[in-house]
Amino acid sequence: MARLLRSLQRVLGLGASGVPAAPAAVSRSRSIDTDFTIFREGDRAVLHTKNPSLTKPLKHGGKTNLRRGHLEHSRIIGSRVWDAVQAHKGPDTRLSLPTLDEYVTLTPRYVTPIYPHDANLIVSLLDIHVNPPVSGDKQPPLEILESGTGHGSLTLHLARALHAANTIPPPRPSQSQIQYVSNRNRNPKEQESPEREHEGTADAEAQREWDAWRTERGAVIHTVDVSSKFAKLAEQNVQGFRRGIYGGTVDFYVGAVEEWINEQVARRAAKRPVEPFLTCAILDMPSAHERIPLVKDIIKRDGRLVVFAPSITQIGDCVRTIHEMDRAFVMERVVELGTGVSGGRNWDVRLAVKKSASDPSTWNATESEETRDADPEEASEAEDTNEISSAMDAPSRAVDENAVMVCRPKVGLRTLGGGFVGVWRRIEDSR
Repeated sequence: MARLLRSLQRVLGLGASGVPAAPAAVSRSRSIDTDFTIFREGDRAVLHTKNPSLTKPLKHGGKTNLRRGHLEHSRIIGSRVWDAVQAHKGPDTRLSLPTLDEYVTLTPRYVTPIYPHDANLIVSLLDIHVNPPVSGDKQPPLEILESGTGHGSLTLHLARALHAANTIPPPRPSQSQIQYVSNRNRNPKEQESPEREHEGTADAEAQREWDAWRTERGAVIHTVDVSSKFAKLAEQNVQGFRRGIYGGTVDFYVGAVEEWINEQVARRAAKRPVEPFLTCAILDMPSAHERIPLVKDIIKRDGRLVVFAPSITQIGDCVRTIHEMDRAFVMERVVELGTGVSGGRNWDVRLAVKKSASDPSTWNATESEETRDADPEEASEAEDTNEISSAMDAPSRAVDENAVMVCRPKVGLRTLGGGFVGVWRRIEDSR
């Protein structure tokens, strides 16, 4: 009898409790070849010569010039990774598929990339945790905004961290998937490609299937750049790494981030009241502090704001801007990037009011709790440089008009490097 009941349940599509079983996830074969032990057409290979270099995408009939002779791509395609391939009129050359580190370092660029050790640190500061997709799960996707695509280095590192949250994508359409923000300023020196025009029924069908899959993703990176030239190269770089394995996680946009935000809010408002939808916003652009008020209302509570800047004073501008916003964010840390020490060097960046011992208005001031509880060595340092009290520590305290910006490395840490990352946490609900 039990066997008969189980057979009926399978035929009728019922679960063990007699309730119709949940629909199974769409079964889809892999759209790319993930056997990375064999070179395929379209791959880029690292030439392990005296000065390692990266080939152009491999294609039958193509070749890569060496100091002595050249390598025919037909000899490479189908060979095993790390095999030595005989060059034409030259020595054997050993080749491999590039690691992400090698790929970012060796690919052509229009702008200086965020190098791998720095990109890895930035991703680790985001503390990203994703879950594999589950059938019937209606959770909103994890969305990250990257303003300032540039070379696509950080984009690739972010995509690697989020990749596991998405299902297997369908074959990617052959045409570029860059989206152009409406009302954008066009650079007359840059030629923009047609906006997703499709040739033939097959291309249109592939695009529809791709767009349908995009709506079901569990994690998305929205990367925005004002330059179509940079966006095109970044898309090529993302698609060129490991046969485009991370390409489906990234949406590329051309336009100002202000216009992108307005467009996203308007599009989402057409369906339902707009709630904050970003888990993280990364600003890698000039005058990043001017964009903080714009992204504030679309970052979820407990979400992160990350600013990457070449100068500590630019991080200071962000500190001042956030301070004037009734502290919608709380600073987690400011890190100097560099190769001298892993994890970066922590900086103390805050608005502060200087209390000079020669100022009569401070003579009757009571000793602060911070000074009483301070470590003896820190207290001695404060006496040597005059007492500095943070204007951000007490929420009820008004900002002094003469407040100054404190920017100094944390005591006892030394390193060399350039570039700074500020990380803030959203602590108030959007109003």
